[in-house]
Amino acid sequence: MTLDETIDLLQQIALIDDRVVKVDDAEQRAQVTMWAAVLRDVPLAFAGEAVGRHYAESAWAVMPKDIAARWRDQVRDRLGRSTGTFEPADHPYIDPDDETGNAFVAALRGQRAAIARGTDEPVGLRELLPPPGTDLRSRAGALVPANETFRAVKEERYPRRARPAGPPELGVHCPKCGSSPGRPCRLPHNNRAMEKCHPSRRDVWEAQQSAATEAADA
Repeated sequence: MTLDETIDLLQQIALIDDRVVKVDDAEQRAQVTMWAAVLRDVPLAFAGEAVGRHYAESAWAVMPKDIAARWRDQVRDRLGRSTGTFEPADHPYIDPDDETGNAFVAALRGQRAAIARGTDEPVGLRELLPPPGTDLRSRAGALVPANETFRAVKEERYPRRARPAGPPELGVHCPKCGSSPGRPCRLPHNNRAMEKCHPSRRDVWEAQQSAATEAADA
């Protein structure tokens, strides 16, 4: 809620309970600031409903903590009823080959925030399960062509980038950073992959090549 929305809420409360809103101008400004800080994550519509439920259960003057507590309970309930499943088809802009995963994390956080705010409905386990009496074997057989179609569409939209073969010394274990064969060498200070290999790894590869040549000539 913004400051303006907080003022609107307090004006609505004052119509039914004149104990809440302060009379002094300085106290009113402090009250609005404090209420807006406590209810910053609470939508105005929910705050109005929470005030109504409060006075339906209590004769005490409503406080911002009463509204915030009801909001936290609703958010906890909505997230608890959500299975947390993530449907990639709802986010076609995400590159499946993105190694950083930043877009995926942002989309997942946005999905959870939308469920918490009430913008999206949580997808529960009951919605994911088939109706009672459904032949699961027939459903599994029907999913096979669907999965093949999905993979074909995914490959067409987001073709996998071919990884470079890299230097030949990638075929041996690196004694410097411990990278296994086929894995790039890593920088010690940030564990990032190196474009080139450590010199000691090159030495190991050359030693193996020399040994193999000598064995072939013997």
